Amino acid sequence: MPSQSEPTVLFSTNTTTAAAVRPVRGAAARYTQHLPPATGKAFLASAKVPLIRGESLYADVAGQAGIPWQVLAACDWMQCKAKRGLSPVYGEKLGTVNPDRTSYRTRSAALERCADDLAELADSVYQIDLTRSGPLSVRELANVFAAFRWGGLLKAHHTSAMEFPYSVAGLTMQHMHMRWPNIDDPEAPDKPGARFHKPLGAVPVVLSLNYPATA
Repeated sequence: MPSQSEPTVLFSTNTTTAAAVRPVRGAAARYTQHLPPATGKAFLASAKVPLIRGESLYADVAGQAGIPWQVLAACDWMQCKAKRGLSPVYGEKLGTVNPDRTSYRTRSAALERCADDLAELADSVYQIDLTRSGPLSVRELANVFAAFRWGGLLKAHHTSAMEFPYSVAGLTMQHMHMRWPNIDDPEAPDKPGARFHKPLGAVPVVLSLNYPATA
């Protein structure tokens, strides 16, 4: 088990009886794979403090939208590193008028927009109900963030979200040093084929915040 100074990246529960650890028939198995050490260190060094500091705000906004607060927190980190003066909608400064003519003067309002977009896009692109009571799988979480960042482009180009660094960078050793999918589409919001420079994708952030994802 990790020490108290390390992020909790192994997802299992401690129980005292054999009966307690038997999975419920038909229930999905919990995701138990360790994140790579470099991913854990990156989370501790950069994301942990601002995200834990903002947990009450994330929980309030996410609760009203009916989505997991860890998903909203990861979105905030990926979009603007959870900085107080920035909006996670486009990563713009609070109060800036965006190309779609929206403007958000408070973090709460910007996070509310993101929560709504996360739920709506997950449903419309991948038919994932982000508001359901049970936990999502790692693959579903990857799809949620793929839909948020690139909309339906990956699906249209037959590309798995497990190749999408915004979602899964740092998830396993095979997900280190990733590049944006090299798809030929002028609507791609990030440069296709270019190196992804962040050490963490959204799913490792969600897992590091102890979301009980399934395998």
